[in-house]
Amino acid sequence: MEQPTHPTAAPTAGPGPATGAAPGPDAGSDPGIAGLESVFSDLEARLDALIEARLENLEARRAASQRAELAQRFAAEHPDFETLRENGALAARQRENPLLGEVGAYFAHHLAEAGKASQEEAARVRQDALAEGEARAMERLRARRGSVALDAPAAAPRRGRADDPQLEAPDRFGGVHAVLAARMAARRRDAGL
Repeated sequence: MEQPTHPTAAPTAGPGPATGAAPGPDAGSDPGIAGLESVFSDLEARLDALIEARLENLEARRAASQRAELAQRFAAEHPDFETLRENGALAARQRENPLLGEVGAYFAHHLAEAGKASQEEAARVRQDALAEGEARAMERLRARRGSVALDAPAAAPRRGRADDPQLEAPDRFGGVHAVLAARMAARRRDAGL
């Protein structure tokens, strides 16, 4: 086929006439198509936002479903969980510490109960030990009183043993203080001090 040689007969698609410049608005672009491009770009942006929102919603529902399943499994493994939730013990723990969820409140409740039981057990053991110690002390005291009463002479109390002549008559050995000082010196000498 022959190519037309007249400049008005040249095709409108492709490079411009003889200069090679891109066609301008007069050279064949349709104003209706330009308006549709902006509509299409708006539709594309809206569609992207809608898809993004739907994906986020789907992910949130999946996470909620998974959380509900985990909560059911937790409740099955811990039978008192539902009871504590219904009687308000978990809600009370959550009010005390707003950072706790239901599971955290459950464990905080059990830790507090274990601590309370441990304190009660320690108090009970302390009371038992105190009562036992008092009983032993009273028994030792009674035994000492009995031995003192049995060993006591009928006359006035003695100053020392009967076989120690220095304490029987301390005046012959320089007085009570001299006798006691001599005995202390002898003990120190025997101990190597």
